[in-house]
Amino acid sequence: MPISPLGASHVAAALAALVFGALVLLMPKGTQLHRAMGMGYASAMIVLNASGLLIYRVTGHFGPFHVLAALSLATIVAGVLAVARRRRGWLSRHYQMMSFSYLGLLSAGTTQMLLNLPAFHGPVRGTITGVASAVAFTTFGFIILPRLQRRALSAVVAD
Repeated sequence: MPISPLGASHVAAALAALVFGALVLLMPKGTQLHRAMGMGYASAMIVLNASGLLIYRVTGHFGPFHVLAALSLATIVAGVLAVARRRRGWLSRHYQMMSFSYLGLLSAGTTQMLLNLPAFHGPVRGTITGVASAVAFTTFGFIILPRLQRRALSAVVAD
């Protein structure tokens, strides 16, 4: 089945977000390059989630994947607004929002790959797979991200 322009933009944005997000996580924080890659990540995630909200191929209607796309979009906006506003605790909030955003991206990608396997076809199995993936990645995030956050924020390059 050929991919639609909407589907193609969704996939392209997902791939761009995966790359930009990985680079942001691996590079020193607070640098000009970090900011540029972060803007690339945020932009790709906005396109990804906006296009995801318009795709109805899996269930035929608004469903749990759309809710997760809206939640992902809210997470990105909160992470970017934390930087723009720079209120007390902004750096920690920014780190948390963007980190969970990337975990959400990995969870969605994992779900999408699993949905292409025959054992996971169908709206009910797909929903269960998506929820299980989201729970697994979120649990991982609550366990590992606080440790990584301390290390990352202690090495931030000052403005």
